Amino acid sequence: MRPARPGMMHAWPGGPHTGIVWPPRWLRWRFQILAVAAVVFGGAGLLLGPAWATAGIALGPLVTLFAIVIVLLCSKPDPAGLMRAGRTREALRQLDYELPFRRRLATRWPTFRDVLALQLVTKSQALQQLGKEPQALDAADEAVAIYTEFAAKRPRGYNSALASSLLQQAGLLAGLSRHGEALGAIQTAVRLYRDLAAADRSTYLPRLALALTRQSDELGYLDRIAEARAAAAEAALIRTDMLPPARTSS
Repeated sequence: MRPARPGMMHAWPGGPHTGIVWPPRWLRWRFQILAVAAVVFGGAGLLLGPAWATAGIALGPLVTLFAIVIVLLCSKPDPAGLMRAGRTREALRQLDYELPFRRRLATRWPTFRDVLALQLVTKSQALQQLGKEPQALDAADEAVAIYTEFAAKRPRGYNSALASSLLQQAGLLAGLSRHGEALGAIQTAVRLYRDLAAADRSTYLPRLALALTRQSDELGYLDRIAEARAAAAEAALIRTDMLPPARTSS
């Protein structure tokens, strides 16, 4: 079986009895659809006069193109959703299909690099689940670099995403026995979560506790036992404080 060429349709199985095809098969007729739109809009405009007919011919394809983009965005499979459904390989294929476009978009308009970073984190998680840790680390490294740049300019908007991507990076580094580098990433994540928890305890204290637990694990691997115990104790204290108060029997 020959490999698919770039731009060919790919089937994303939706289950044992259904299937999702992406891009949709009707998209191969996009030029014919735009031509029909020009005729239809032009004909409708002709009822109001020649000027309206000309406007219809010009605007019809643009309106139709916009509608096609909306339909594609709303109907395409979501990689994160596919992963939550346990369809990791499908999620990875979808990401591999989308990422080149995201890269071109981010190159032309750098503000879209945060969308690229989000998809890179998802790709890293998918690769990790499939046992491809080195490739997963490459994707996580790229996401961390993007979020670091954005967080330096807008810490309120990107510190949370940076901390989360650092934990992903650290987990992969630890899995590759690079515990010193993993600890460095986790320590940065812990610092970020401390700042975030100061403003929003209910959202970020659980994440701080998780990061501290991971920090304790890496400190243990590096034989820094006292520091590991301190981090684990702080994580346990946070979790205990988050528990609801015990009910007293009347």
